[in-house]
Amino acid sequence: MNRIATVMKIHAKDKLMWFIVPWFLVLLPAFLVNLLIGWIAQPENGLYTGGLASIFVCLLLIGISTLTKSFPFALGLSIRRMDFFLGTLIMVTAVCLGISVVLSALSFVEGDWGWGVGLHFFNLPYLSDGSFVEQWWTLFATAFHVTFLGFFIIAIFRRFGRTGLFFLFPVIFLAGSVLGFLCTYFGWWTDIFNWLSGHSAAQLASWLFVGAVIYVLLSFFMIRKATV
Repeated sequence: MNRIATVMKIHAKDKLMWFIVPWFLVLLPAFLVNLLIGWIAQPENGLYTGGLASIFVCLLLIGISTLTKSFPFALGLSIRRMDFFLGTLIMVTAVCLGISVVLSALSFVEGDWGWGVGLHFFNLPYLSDGSFVEQWWTLFATAFHVTFLGFFIIAIFRRFGRTGLFFLFPVIFLAGSVLGFLCTYFGWWTDIFNWLSGHSAAQLASWLFVGAVIYVLLSFFMIRKATV
């Protein structure tokens, strides 16, 4: 347990990556730029922006950086791979919890007021539908998913090297191309969109969380034999 706490302390010391970059160097500038645009344009129907996605892109990069920067250092301190993984899992969960709570609160504050200029940055149609708990779950599951997606990608690199990535991305591209062709050939697109529209954002986020759990399990097995 002490080693797991040590891993969390190692992560927490990098305040720039975990706290400053997502909020003050990514999300805040995106918000201020959109706020300025809303103040200048004064759109009658409000300004709806996808700037919120910036923090999730940042979390993807944090997931990649976590294993790149901290893993060799932790092993150098004789920390077991399992302890490193568990400490990282707890740290990511805590950060995603914090982010989702703050974003949910900002969505509530923004509401229909739109910061006085009709800006909808945090409170977005569909994404913010439902109760406060549903909104929180949507944000948490998405944050957790993208962070461990980045972690999973770099875990493949740690375990199999460049060969693993050179194999992974063509396979994903090929599978996506085949799936897209089949959907077009058999006319599945309408059914897919109808299925998606028939579910709330919170329900779809649950599927993202399932995917994140798969990333966690696969990453764990790769980390056990990963090279430094």
